[in-house]
Amino acid sequence: MAYVYLVTLLILLEYLIFGYLVSRARARYQVVAPAVTGHPQFERYHRVQQNTIEQLVVVLPALWIIGLTLSGLWAAALGLVFVIARAWYAHGYITSRSGGGRHHGFMFGLYATGALLIGAGLGAVKALF
Repeated sequence: MAYVYLVTLLILLEYLIFGYLVSRARARYQVVAPAVTGHPQFERYHRVQQNTIEQLVVVLPALWIIGLTLSGLWAAALGLVFVIARAWYAHGYITSRSGGGRHHGFMFGLYATGALLIGAGLGAVKALF
């Protein structure tokens, strides 16, 4: 489970970094709080952060369930794929003029999330018997 602990911390650190980037973009593009719209580039930073928190609601519990019921190593590996995919997603979204560069990062993150959910489901069923 030590790897699950470390990957959990990486996931949370990445989310905090995205939040920091949003605050910097807010200042750079002069979007005064509580507004979340304004400059399109600010909105890209904001969407990366918001989409990431939407994903964390699923990823973190699934990560822990699979880690506790099946394999901490597999859970950590899938969680690490998620972290890398989120960074790829953020880079693609923020640097692309249309935001279209986010697709591949999003899809790999979705695959990791799906695998975590399937593993967590299998682990939960296994724990019943």
